[in-house]
Amino acid sequence: MTLFQTCLHDDHLKLGAKMVDFAGWHMPIQYTSIVSEHHAVRERVGIFDVSHMGQIFVSGKDASSFLSYVTTWNISKLLEGDCRYCHILDDKGKIIDDTIVYSFSRQEFMLIPNASMISKVFDWLSFNSSNFDVSINNKSEDYFCLAIQGPEAPRLLRQFFNLSVTPFKLIKLDNLIISGTGYTGEKGYEIMGPMSECRTVWESFLEMGAIPIGLGARDTLRLEKGYLLSGTDFNGLQTTLESGYSWVVDWNNNFIGKESLLVQREEGHKTLCGILLEERGVLRPGLEVYHTDKKISKLTSGSLSPMLKRGIGLSYLDVPVGTPVNILVRNKQLKGRVIQTPFL
Repeated sequence: MTLFQTCLHDDHLKLGAKMVDFAGWHMPIQYTSIVSEHHAVRERVGIFDVSHMGQIFVSGKDASSFLSYVTTWNISKLLEGDCRYCHILDDKGKIIDDTIVYSFSRQEFMLIPNASMISKVFDWLSFNSSNFDVSINNKSEDYFCLAIQGPEAPRLLRQFFNLSVTPFKLIKLDNLIISGTGYTGEKGYEIMGPMSECRTVWESFLEMGAIPIGLGARDTLRLEKGYLLSGTDFNGLQTTLESGYSWVVDWNNNFIGKESLLVQREEGHKTLCGILLEERGVLRPGLEVYHTDKKISKLTSGSLSPMLKRGIGLSYLDVPVGTPVNILVRNKQLKGRVIQTPFL
């Protein structure tokens, strides 16, 4: 099977990156070590090649009303230059994908779907667009995306672009789109633009001191903050309410899947919760979770937190925060506790 490559593929190899198959892309999992790269982002600044992510543009007279229908948020509330995280649901309220909507104007928007979901999201938008005056264009193959994340990210952005961007806002600068967004919980930005400009931006930020970061640290960073991972923490079977992200729903807005969510809100449901190990051990996705000697769930995500130096994980549970649980690790039940995310 031939894997997709970003325009920086050879650059990653030259930097000695360990490469893996991620959602059909040949991507760097780490350059040095996951722990050192994790600390680099939390304490200084790192740069990620996330050009495998998608860019779908929606424009037209009905663009805002259409996106309000196919996402969980009333997009007409967005001002020019706003970014908004929301979910795309199917008719039963199940999460198809999570995305950030970029507002360029009242009639021009961009969505960022996850790499493995680009085609599915594009097809879903197209399927539901017949009653709206909109144009939907998948330009994912034309754009690079780099994430600059960490406490020193604002300084590097000012140094290179001579500008600042506030969280969840965007600025268009010539051919580039620069947004105050990221997946680490740190101060940071995502820079998108035509492939021809990718290497210039990448090399410039490396020269200014940004550390190249792989997908391994990207995963531990997002997990410490309790951020969802597409295909892992939701895989088409879970609703927004079950994921614990009810804050992305505008209940005054009519959107696909709303009726199912209203029913579920009344009936109750399991919720994705954090689990913190009380003893030494490393958690991994798929490990079984027990309460009073009864198996109650499995971990969707799990790792060792480099900052807490404790095992952390996520699981769909129907028990209160503070409940003691056991996690089966190598045939041994380790003690843990249900906590409210974020872990850090």
